[in-house]
Amino acid sequence: MRKKTDTREFLFRDAPPYPIEVADSKGSYLIDKNGKRYLDFTMGWCVGNAGWRKSQIRNAIQRFKGPEYVPPSYIYERWEDLAKKLSRLIGRQTACFRATGGTEAVEIALKMSRAYNKRRKFLAFKGAYHGQSIACLSLVKIPAHELHFGKFSEDYLQIDAKDWEKTTEEAVKLIKKREISAFISEPIICNLGVIVPPKEFFNRIMEACSETDTLFICDEVATGFGRTGKWFGFEHFGLEPDIITIAKGMSSGYGAIGATIARPEVAEPMRFDFSNYSTFGWHPFSVEACLANIEYIQQKGLVAKAAESGAYLMKRLSEFRPEGKGLCIGFDEPDPGIQQRCLEDRLIISAFDGRVVLFPSLDISRQEIDKAVEIIRKSRAGIC
Repeated sequence: MRKKTDTREFLFRDAPPYPIEVADSKGSYLIDKNGKRYLDFTMGWCVGNAGWRKSQIRNAIQRFKGPEYVPPSYIYERWEDLAKKLSRLIGRQTACFRATGGTEAVEIALKMSRAYNKRRKFLAFKGAYHGQSIACLSLVKIPAHELHFGKFSEDYLQIDAKDWEKTTEEAVKLIKKREISAFISEPIICNLGVIVPPKEFFNRIMEACSETDTLFICDEVATGFGRTGKWFGFEHFGLEPDIITIAKGMSSGYGAIGATIARPEVAEPMRFDFSNYSTFGWHPFSVEACLANIEYIQQKGLVAKAAESGAYLMKRLSEFRPEGKGLCIGFDEPDPGIQQRCLEDRLIISAFDGRVVLFPSLDISRQEIDKAVEIIRKSRAGIC
């Protein structure tokens, strides 16, 4: 007979849940059922960029009087409004594809790449992350996934995010074989503990892609919408990606939404019946949340504030030799127990693979930064 360990048996989880039963959220805090407030320095893993419970965004959703649903093949004006807004943020003419989140956005990007240059292979960073579908998992080939799901296709190739001179030469050599459909990477690699590739790496990759008609996919699902102190992380490197994937901070968590944004000529080969279908892509409520979120970030100057606050946080953490851009920060930490010790002092961080990562809200105050830094220092005391 199975031992009963939890009365809540209907929701499947792959691991025990984080030990906070969330009842509310406000600003930079999660609030549990007993009213305890936890300073959130992950914000749903780069989701809550604007901060939790912002009345301007919530009110925009509540005022919405439009349709509950629009079938994907119909005309809906607010879809056009949002696509135009995203193109303006990117700074050039683009074609926008509707999605419900990051995994779907990356899937669209992969399909688009193959439709464009008819190649099958992809190149990505080993052990990084681009989503939960089989194709997205294939990009990074994490051993635990292959153990349980079976060996992934050899069409998906990987490089390491270390020894950058060697990695650059290897990547360029692979791209110049003209077998790769697209190279995909986050501009700042959040899911490897916040690693910032050197600008020369991206310059060489972009040059090789341009020479061989290989597409460059910039995965901005975690780094977009002000997280790095710019609207999009690729701006730090002067890149012009062929395809950009976004989600998470796109609505700051107020609605499930994502998008794939491409140069028009790259998107054109997808113009055939049923090339892409998203039943709930850009749901009307999520569209209102996204538009309100963008307006809020612009009105409050949160992108510039993230750059300023990020510089302050990096300075306060200087003894730990942090790495990152804006409020996308990581540093080495060999003891994963720091996460639990911080939680006991009601600070939520993430620690894995020898790194601590910090993703506070873009409107985090200096007082909250100081509070978080002191808790981190206390939690590391006697460890280093």
